[in-house]
Amino acid sequence: MGPRRSPALLALLLLLPASRPAGAANPGGEEFMRRVRAAILDSQPFRVDFVQQVFLDGELEMEESGEIVFADRGRVKWEYRRPESKVFLLEGDRYQYYDREANQLARGRVGEGQQRLIWELLLAERPGAAVSWEPKQRLVRLRLDAEAGGEAGQELKVFVGADFLPRRVEQSGADQVTTVYRLDRYRRRVALAAGELSLEVPADAEVVEDPLP
Repeated sequence: MGPRRSPALLALLLLLPASRPAGAANPGGEEFMRRVRAAILDSQPFRVDFVQQVFLDGELEMEESGEIVFADRGRVKWEYRRPESKVFLLEGDRYQYYDREANQLARGRVGEGQQRLIWELLLAERPGAAVSWEPKQRLVRLRLDAEAGGEAGQELKVFVGADFLPRRVEQSGADQVTTVYRLDRYRRRVALAAGELSLEVPADAEVVEDPLP
């Protein structure tokens, strides 16, 4: 059996290439993002419910939901519960992704191929990336131009609550694909049980070494 590349895994990993800012920075937007980063780090460890949607040309192609456990920026667990049970575990720069229905474990490194996860994008300090913000909507737009080999015209929209924690993140690019993350019910500074950020895989699971392109 060959690798079963999950659309959910691709949506998680193939977000935006490592980038440099395009255009002039918005000082208000830069301060806004500084407060978003501070709120995320001040809340850890936290749990949050998520809905992940992928749209193609405006049409919904995929929707999945579950819970994120965020211990710190180097240890994050995405537990997919609907419509299928899957687990994505990040430890440092290494990830494991277990698809229970396929009984397949994909593992590799984040950062190979200049790929980034959503939390790394939100936490990364990239002066000049915040090109516009709308205080009334609590929205900041991050415009990112790719380095050589990447796609241009990528944008991240971040909507936050009064506590500056992200409630909705939209990633879009020139390929007409938009990935939306809706985040709800933050449980801040939670106690994590021993072994909670581990992944138990059946002995007969297919293991795929899955470096990113």
